[in-house]
Amino acid sequence: MVATLTMFSLQNILFPSPLLTTYSSTKTLPTTTVTATVTRRRATLFTSSLVLASWLNSTQSFSLSQQLQDELQQQEDHLVDLFQETSPSVVSIKDIELTKVPKTASNEVVLDEDEDAKVEGTGSGFIWDKFGHIVTNYHVVAKLATDTSGLQRCKVFLVDAKGNSFSREGKIIGFDPSYDLAVLKVDVDGYEIKPVLLGKSKNLLVGQSCFAIGNPYGYENTLTTGVVSGLGREIPSPNGGAIRGAIQTDAAINAGNSGGPLIDSHGHVVGVNTATFTRKGTGASSGVNFAIPIDTVIRSVPYLIVYGTPYSNRF
Repeated sequence: MVATLTMFSLQNILFPSPLLTTYSSTKTLPTTTVTATVTRRRATLFTSSLVLASWLNSTQSFSLSQQLQDELQQQEDHLVDLFQETSPSVVSIKDIELTKVPKTASNEVVLDEDEDAKVEGTGSGFIWDKFGHIVTNYHVVAKLATDTSGLQRCKVFLVDAKGNSFSREGKIIGFDPSYDLAVLKVDVDGYEIKPVLLGKSKNLLVGQSCFAIGNPYGYENTLTTGVVSGLGREIPSPNGGAIRGAIQTDAAINAGNSGGPLIDSHGHVVGVNTATFTRKGTGASSGVNFAIPIDTVIRSVPYLIVYGTPYSNRF
């Protein structure tokens, strides 16, 4: 309403109505009077132009500000939707050591923190398929993979497609220390689970946005954001070799994030979060973090599921 009234006022000033005056004589007005009238009209027109320009600038500034706010809101909404769509495919993993071997041969062992069991570490993973295969880092489940005492267990915490939380014991069915990868299997009978969407890592570019979802320090369903900081990096593997082609990112990865997915802006997994450089003597993340490229994972995991060992070990 204020803008409408202002425009109406300016219109009257810029285009004044003709004077309907009847003169009783034909006397000529003095030159000074005419000059003063013209000067006043010019001043009025100049002032009106300044007011109009100011109003237009104000309107444009408001429009640009509103547009910027809308864009920021859209970005925020996209990030919220991205997390809500992908987080049900991410799991939390607890390494548990029993103080004594269970007397029963049942597969269902109580894996709670009590006098007979203690949590030795936590990690992350993601749902590979609807059959209950879970991909994680080898170093997350290394004790279970090399256990000869029968005391090591692994508990996996999941969310089904309806948002219901449940937990199951994870059985290790394959691992590859050379690429720091392992596959667990959990019983998901009666539950509909949501596998991740797999992307490609060969098309990644430095500067692309990326996001990590995991359980740093045991805080489940934590989202961190960043960019792809570098490509083709080389990082050490658990067996003393080197993992080549790793993705470098500044998305925060801390203890407990290991094994979780690194995803792109479309919600596709492009890597498995695996390592971070820490500041010497502090244990704090330096912001230089690494993920195993998903192209490597896609080549390795099917062999781990079927044979239990990587392809290279079969020949």
